[in-house]
Amino acid sequence: MKTKFKTMIAAGVAALTLQSGAALAQSLEWTTGQLGGGWYGMGGGLATLVMEKTDLNIKVVPGGGKDNPAKLEAGLSQIGMGLDFLAFAAVNGNDPYPNAHGKVMAIGKGWSDNPFHFVRADDQTLSLEEALTTDGLRIGVTKTGSSEELTFTRVMDYYGTSYDKIREGGGKIVQGSYSDLVNAFKDGQIDYLFIALGLPGAAVIEISQSRRDAELVPFPQDVIDHLSSTYGYAKGSIPAGTYDASVQDGELAAPVMGTILIASSDVPEDTVYTLTKALLENQDRFGSIHSSLANFKPESGWDTTIPMHPGALKAYEELGYK
Repeated sequence: MKTKFKTMIAAGVAALTLQSGAALAQSLEWTTGQLGGGWYGMGGGLATLVMEKTDLNIKVVPGGGKDNPAKLEAGLSQIGMGLDFLAFAAVNGNDPYPNAHGKVMAIGKGWSDNPFHFVRADDQTLSLEEALTTDGLRIGVTKTGSSEELTFTRVMDYYGTSYDKIREGGGKIVQGSYSDLVNAFKDGQIDYLFIALGLPGAAVIEISQSRRDAELVPFPQDVIDHLSSTYGYAKGSIPAGTYDASVQDGELAAPVMGTILIASSDVPEDTVYTLTKALLENQDRFGSIHSSLANFKPESGWDTTIPMHPGALKAYEELGYK
């Protein structure tokens, strides 16, 4: 009788454990980008789509391209928006990551290309190089730790300058969210912006509709080549007609960050399979979430520079994309 009772208890504990594990597997935190940015909206829209089509419960939180792989590695988040060059660096333990991130895997690439935007007030005339090396520069960039800010430091280094040199020359650097930077630009606190956005970027659209005139400036080819050859950024452009003619004059050359969806290897294969399949089966919804997502190509989405999560790979294979 005691043996039977112990067996029943053991079975009950096992069942509860399995149920708890299943419930845990169905709850995910999705780390995106800064509040007000393209990634935050994209992640929220994609997560909502997945929750409509599955029993997954997803909490969307702010994050950043540089920080998101580390959040997955530490177990703080389970799904994330990532950048191709940063995800590759994280997996391999290259700068800016001191150690290899063995838990970071891919759900797919090509979810949104993010060209860098260099915006200047209409009463300014300096190019990117001239602005960074001229005294009195007033520029806005995202918060320390973000992918844009990391890239900004690399561009400053290329031109032989730094935060300290800019400030020593009487310059002003404003760091904050996209909303903060747009407001600072519209209020005349800064004259230049260095940001990266999916096309078309809401921040630039808002600026184009404000009372302060502005224009987008192309990136010099030498800095585009440097970022590509040294750090793995893609080369690209902001196509003509992306923004109103008041802020954009033709196609503009720019370095590009490619968006990759990443998942922790701790997330069960079935969970990532369910999430990935829901996304792949509802691509017709992507354009309504963000116009840049309409360019996603599932036929090549699985061909990433970091290991694919087996659950995601299974979904691509089952649907005939691989």
